[in-house]
Amino acid sequence: MGMSDSDLLPEGARTLSGLRVGLYVRISDDREELGRGVARQLEDATAHTVRRGATHTQVYEENDTSAYKKRRRVVRSEDGDPYFVWRVIRPVWQQMLADLRRGAIDAVVVYDIDRLARDPRDLEDAIEIAQYWGKRFEGVTGSLDLNTDSGVAMARVMVAMASKSSADTARRVKRMHRELAEKGISKGPWRPFGWNEDRTTVHPVEAELIREAVRKVLAGVRVGGIVADWDERGVRTTRGNRWVWTNLLQLLRNPRLCGYRGRVNQRLNDKGAYVNEMEIVTRSDGTEVLGQWEPIITRDEWDRLIKRIGKHAKPTGLAGGASARKYLLTGFARCGVCEGHLKMAGNAVPPTKRYPVENFFYYCSGVERGECSGNRRTGPPVDELIRDLIFRVHDQQTSGGVVEEPGDTPEELAVQARLVDIDELMKDLYERWKAKRLPSDRYFAMSDDLEAEKGELMASRAATTQVVADADFADAVRWNWDDATLDEKQAFFARFLKAVIIHPIPLMKSKSSDKMVPSPKFNPDLIEPVWIHGSPFR
Repeated sequence: MGMSDSDLLPEGARTLSGLRVGLYVRISDDREELGRGVARQLEDATAHTVRRGATHTQVYEENDTSAYKKRRRVVRSEDGDPYFVWRVIRPVWQQMLADLRRGAIDAVVVYDIDRLARDPRDLEDAIEIAQYWGKRFEGVTGSLDLNTDSGVAMARVMVAMASKSSADTARRVKRMHRELAEKGISKGPWRPFGWNEDRTTVHPVEAELIREAVRKVLAGVRVGGIVADWDERGVRTTRGNRWVWTNLLQLLRNPRLCGYRGRVNQRLNDKGAYVNEMEIVTRSDGTEVLGQWEPIITRDEWDRLIKRIGKHAKPTGLAGGASARKYLLTGFARCGVCEGHLKMAGNAVPPTKRYPVENFFYYCSGVERGECSGNRRTGPPVDELIRDLIFRVHDQQTSGGVVEEPGDTPEELAVQARLVDIDELMKDLYERWKAKRLPSDRYFAMSDDLEAEKGELMASRAATTQVVADADFADAVRWNWDDATLDEKQAFFARFLKAVIIHPIPLMKSKSSDKMVPSPKFNPDLIEPVWIHGSPFR
């Protein structure tokens, strides 16, 4: 029968008898989330601890957590000034160290030293606790002993080597991903939403959901509203989770939708903070990389989408959080006394014959610009009035003519031809510069000019296409009003309306008493729509 490393110690020497032992188990990557790696570590660590005489143990499990990868964190100096640091984030590890300091446990057993630390900073934290708190650290394989000078020295060497090995692996993986990206190959553990398991052919149902979402966002619908609609319809991610607006924004920002290979680029913004931006992968000659899969939307649609929602994951006005709106004039209704935004409340207005259930009111809390007269109005009549007015405006505008579809007009053909010329010119300039037949100052100046012209042409073409898309969306909402979501209706309103000013109801003498009370009759003249392009009824 073979001996374990712990059997090499003299009987009774530095045993774990009577000590409260923490069993720390960790694995860096558990994509299947089965926990098999940490389970094996725990089995071996438990057997080691029992052999060493311990009777009380506590498990610290940190599954799918790297001991090498660093993340950016904000800390403050002694003067209170914030600055960025990069640290390995291991919450369970930090909890275990805290338990050692406060005496909740007396020792730690890990399978091997590389399970304990791969970052020298983490190792020094453990060494500090061993030296100044007198706590025990042991490894099942015999590779760890922080309670002797030689053990500490060996641990520092081994962690340095482990850190170097992780850095080498990270460099190779990064280079591999760059090569795959430049070949337009998709990589990742999960099937991308919108494509089949082969990751190249389009999933018909999910792809249509994406196209629908793109059309809605381009028309002004909040991403949060689309998420609420998907949730109600039972749409789930490829991992079976409910959608949140941040995930949907990430999906919409990915150039994979239009057939291009994308990657996340981290940069500093104007405020000195790092932001992650999704961008199209380009080769060394400046050409953009097409992916090896079927696109769901066109490049023109994706460009307009990015212009609408932005490139990075900061919340936008179109995001709107995950909560669904409940009232049609949310964000539009203003108080006619103090000009503050009106709030809405339901279930506080007695039902009527016309509005037996969906009765609510708009009211001013007077908190934005000082106290006002407590202006309030029953909501449904106001909603109906504004809806009918906007229907009239829409119908008048569309009855005068049809918005022409952008197509093979002479102007559009000229733009397309010029865009092709620009791409060929940029490739030619790059080849001449690479061959040292064109000075760098001339190359970059000419390249910048061509890029600027290309951007202007694409923006002009996108604007023309967006006019048609907006008109199509408005028609769809107008003639399918009862089936439209609240966010779609609000986006439709936003094409015509800036605000709705609700003026207070004038007081009149009550017939039953001498008191002055608001008039019970709805007066549409007290509801003032503020139109984007001026009143259409002059």
